[in-house]
Amino acid sequence: MDKDVKRAERARAVLEVLAEQAPDGSYLHLADLWAACVDRFPLTPHEAEIGSHDRPRGENDWRWASAYLVAAGWLRKKPSGNGEWAITQDGLAALRSHAGNGLLQEAQRIYATERARLRDEIELSLPERWVSTDPAQRKLLAAAEVIVEEGLRKGLSAFSPGREIWTSANVLALNELWRSAKAVDGKSFNANLAIQLADTSDDLRLLMAEIIAFQLLPIARVMGHAKKRERVESALGTMTHPVEIPQIFDDAFSGGAFNPGQGMQSHIHHAITVVLDVLLGWTELSEDEQQAALDDPLLWRHLVMGLDEDFPTQRYALLYLVHPGFFGPIVSTDHRTRIRETFIGEIGGDFSEDADVDLQKIVIALQLKSGNPIDFYSDALESRWHKNPPSISTPSVSTPSVSDEDSAPDPRGFVPSEIDLAELADSTHLNEAWLGKVTSALHRRGQVILYGPPGTGKTYVARALADRLGKPGSVVKRIQFHPSYTYEDFFAGYRPVTDAAGQLSFSLTRGPLREIADEARKNPDVPHVLMIDEINRANLSKVFGELYYLLEYRDDAIDVLYAGSGDDGGKSFSLPANVLIIGTMNTADRSIALLDSAMRRRFSFFELHPDVAPVKGILGRWSEQHPQTLPIAALFELLNESIRDREDRIGPSHLLRADDLSLDDLGAVWEESILPLLEERHIGTGVDVHVKYGLDVLLTNVSTGTDATPET
Repeated sequence: MDKDVKRAERARAVLEVLAEQAPDGSYLHLADLWAACVDRFPLTPHEAEIGSHDRPRGENDWRWASAYLVAAGWLRKKPSGNGEWAITQDGLAALRSHAGNGLLQEAQRIYATERARLRDEIELSLPERWVSTDPAQRKLLAAAEVIVEEGLRKGLSAFSPGREIWTSANVLALNELWRSAKAVDGKSFNANLAIQLADTSDDLRLLMAEIIAFQLLPIARVMGHAKKRERVESALGTMTHPVEIPQIFDDAFSGGAFNPGQGMQSHIHHAITVVLDVLLGWTELSEDEQQAALDDPLLWRHLVMGLDEDFPTQRYALLYLVHPGFFGPIVSTDHRTRIRETFIGEIGGDFSEDADVDLQKIVIALQLKSGNPIDFYSDALESRWHKNPPSISTPSVSTPSVSDEDSAPDPRGFVPSEIDLAELADSTHLNEAWLGKVTSALHRRGQVILYGPPGTGKTYVARALADRLGKPGSVVKRIQFHPSYTYEDFFAGYRPVTDAAGQLSFSLTRGPLREIADEARKNPDVPHVLMIDEINRANLSKVFGELYYLLEYRDDAIDVLYAGSGDDGGKSFSLPANVLIIGTMNTADRSIALLDSAMRRRFSFFELHPDVAPVKGILGRWSEQHPQTLPIAALFELLNESIRDREDRIGPSHLLRADDLSLDDLGAVWEESILPLLEERHIGTGVDVHVKYGLDVLLTNVSTGTDATPET
């Protein structure tokens, strides 16, 4: 209860501080805001303890609570992600309307209501259109809708309400200006834009700014918030009387829907030309034809695809921005063809004459089957279509034919389809779909980490997967990290050796990563697996050093610390793509949040925890194959329900025995394994684990149906 009170007090305090210091809605840094909140409501000893992200528990809780204020529309966080917050006009009104801790309660109510509304909206939309729950996509589409409704439908500005700029005359004038202006070599796009717009009207400058914003909205990964905003401001900055970028666009610039590669950046002039050509064609339509194109995605496609300019990525982006429920965020012609071919069976297996119609039907079929929006770039779906070369020539203009790919060996030495997931699931008693995700991520990224509390089978699963990856010529190597483990142990370094005469010297010795890389180079067509147990127990930055870079860029070479330890005895080293790393991580020792950011970015993480799939229910599945006299599965579930701290909960491996466990056997497991673990985790808490978690007590509760009582 005290924690809830503190959370509510500090949630109110952050709005009060902003209202006092920046009532105009300007941003303040959250570090200053946190300091002011702590000054008003000091941390308790428990709150002062360092938690995730090396921050006090109280600060982490405060940051989480701020999400409710944002959802209520009372707090705004700078989209650039640099840690600045501002109060909104609604936030000022909320301070006046909701007294005391009722402020946070109202924000939580609004948050819950909005989530329920969104769930209902998604559920109703699944049978009708391409749906996305991704917040970044929803933000960009909300901004795009402003362009569509205000600009295309009404001819009005998206940045300056009521201002008539999306007119036929302005579009024609801007088109002529754009085509007549010559780019100056050596100058950036922004610098050239300033030259091109120097002698025109503010209306045309504003129109160009909104067109640029429209073009940038769906781009992800290759361009971030700052770059998008800079490019739009380069046009707004040429205005005699500039206007501000609306918040809805500023928020949308922080995300995107697809990664178009470098084409939209390196060929920005061409991309803008495509957009201007579409708008020019738009102005040549009658008003009725314009309205029809905004209502009918196929009519809009007819306009966009009728261009002389060739830039399919940009044209698909325009289709998506105006009709996202029909076209979806896939802008690669190759990907569209592969996806259609791979999943055509979902709609009967017959190709129609229109690839876009087929794609939308496929999406709807998959959405209805899963009961949720789907993402073709998720591990489970991408693993199915990404290696499927298109084999047909599709009749639709929106999906041209693509030649078959070369059948060369996969750089990883395996493809996910080679792994018998059903057999692997049977041997590990884990969910087949989950194992498919792990396998796909390992193929895609080259390295994964299985994490969770002790006893959840992390090492067992890692070994099982490594065994099934092995082929003739493969090498599987297992090591364990510990606090004293170093770069020299892992990769290469000088170690003391003595000769036959007892003379001491230092020799350059290769570690397991260096050794397995050599083996992988000898057999490039098969996978080589390095298993790293307890990967989080070492100082990862020191152990990996410059090798972090190679986890992401396998084809590059980098200079290593010790001369002679590189490839062919040189100084540079590259990590073969067929070296796969499977790490295990005990979260009772350290959480993911505390890992080096480079590690978190370069590995795919998969949780094994008693509370969630695929571990949840494993004892029940095990008992079906190995019948037990005692209620092992129910006992295990009751034990974990009674443990409050999620990371203290017990993994099922202690009880996975092939034979029928007798009461004596079970008692031995309890006294020798489970209770010692719980005692270690409850030191200083005042909890008597033998009383609270004793086998006799829990067996009695299971037999009587008594609920577990979590720690308080």
